[in-house]
Amino acid sequence: MSEAPKRKRRKKTKNNYFTQVHEDAILEYVASSCPRRKSELYNTLIAPALNEMVDKIVFTFKFTTLPNIDMLRDECKIWLVTILDKYNKDKGSKAFSYFSVIKTGLSIKSRNNRKRIKEK
Repeated sequence: MSEAPKRKRRKKTKNNYFTQVHEDAILEYVASSCPRRKSELYNTLIAPALNEMVDKIVFTFKFTTLPNIDMLRDECKIWLVTILDKYNKDKGSKAFSYFSVIKTGLSIKSRNNRKRIKEK
């Protein structure tokens, strides 16, 4: 009895939207005092990564059922921009984990929305 040849699996490709390049850009953004440099860093590296993070959280945790989800996503992005300067590397967390706290906020809004729907 001959064994069937093993099928080769395709290697997984990582499509990371938040890499060390983005981490370094955030650190440079926080350290910089030049508005022009901050704007350049934000527009080229940070904003696309934060937008992708918010979108991934919304779709992964199925927050799409919330009313006005587009408005909530925009609020999350605005909130992330406001806390961007508060990130401190010395506290021991990576920027990605620091910014992924928006999941908690969306969870609370989702829970409150379900309660409101049940009451009706």
